[in-house]
Amino acid sequence: MSGQQLDVKKSWRAIRRHRLIVAAVAAVGLLGGLAYGFVVPAMHTATSLVVLPPPPATDTQTSTGAGTQSIDTQVFIADSEPVLKSAGQNLTPALSTEQVRALVKVTAVTDEVIKIDAKGTTPQQAMRLANAVAEVYLVFVTTDQKLPGDLGKKTGARVLEQATTARGGNIMVHLGILGLLGALIGAAAGSIGVLAKVRGDRRLRLRDEISDSVGLPVLASVSSYQANDVSDWTYLLEHYSPTAVEAWSLRKTLHHLGLDVRGGDPVSLTVLSFAGDDKARSLGPQLAALANSIGLTASIVVDAHQEPAGDSALTIHLVVVDRDAPDLDGSERTTNTIIALSSGVVTAEELARLAVAAAANDRTIDGLVVTDPDPTDRTIGRVSQSTRRSSSRLPTLLSGTARRTK
Repeated sequence: MSGQQLDVKKSWRAIRRHRLIVAAVAAVGLLGGLAYGFVVPAMHTATSLVVLPPPPATDTQTSTGAGTQSIDTQVFIADSEPVLKSAGQNLTPALSTEQVRALVKVTAVTDEVIKIDAKGTTPQQAMRLANAVAEVYLVFVTTDQKLPGDLGKKTGARVLEQATTARGGNIMVHLGILGLLGALIGAAAGSIGVLAKVRGDRRLRLRDEISDSVGLPVLASVSSYQANDVSDWTYLLEHYSPTAVEAWSLRKTLHHLGLDVRGGDPVSLTVLSFAGDDKARSLGPQLAALANSIGLTASIVVDAHQEPAGDSALTIHLVVVDRDAPDLDGSERTTNTIIALSSGVVTAEELARLAVAAAANDRTIDGLVVTDPDPTDRTIGRVSQSTRRSSSRLPTLLSGTARRTK
């Protein structure tokens, strides 16, 4: 049961994550339903009632007081091809048997009354068709005339109520129903398409999944800073103003790593990120900007051959590694090392390869920082798998950080 609930949660999370796609497909379905409503007109329905004569009583029936009529037989007769064909020929313009059958429905109301419902694009058409079927049926069961000949003398069965009004056919209701149905079908199709797309997606999205993949804690979650050129990076370093939640997350990261001590020996930090993960590249400059704002002189080193500033209390080295073959040889050793990655960008295999490469380079990875976390993620990435499996209630991280632009 728990596995099934987890699948439902993952599916719902995937649908929410791709809600724009689902909404777009639903909108297409809505437009399709409305277009179908204009092509297929709203149908009016008229009803004619026919009361049957009492069944003939035999001597046995008279003596026993019994005598019932087969209403199912009468419904079958009224819905038979001869009756429908004759009714269609009596109309102007004439309708074929197949057309009449598609528009007429015969049912039994009681053991002695049958109801003939007929549809039409106009109220008059629906009423004429319902009355025509009722009239031809009476001829068939009360005379020996060949249909659609002379109506002859009617005895026994008679029309209880002719169709004089028609119901339905409201164009707004018609379009509303078809539009809503189209939207529901579109939303269902969009959801199925999203689930089919993400079924084979192995990228890590939740903090717990990211933490479990390499057994490292998630130190913080922050929104990325969109920087496309040198001027953007310069603005970030000089004017970066994080929200209170982001500033606290970044400061806790520095504190956890022991990098926020003033007046001590110079310290350094390596921020590893994956090629193609553009949203994770801004973490190092964000940390440097925050450090400067709290009185720590910080500098950024991008090139391994670049000399760090001599008066910096904190030097942050930015290292971008290949996803398939991460290589840390040639990068300078630092006091601490963390990995920056975005939600839904890296797979467990890629993250594990980087951890192995760091271990081979005799480095210790101190933790992970997730940029742009999944909005539906309420995990924290700091609970061990064994604790997570044994506990029904776990701490959650409520993060709603907003992206800040210039």
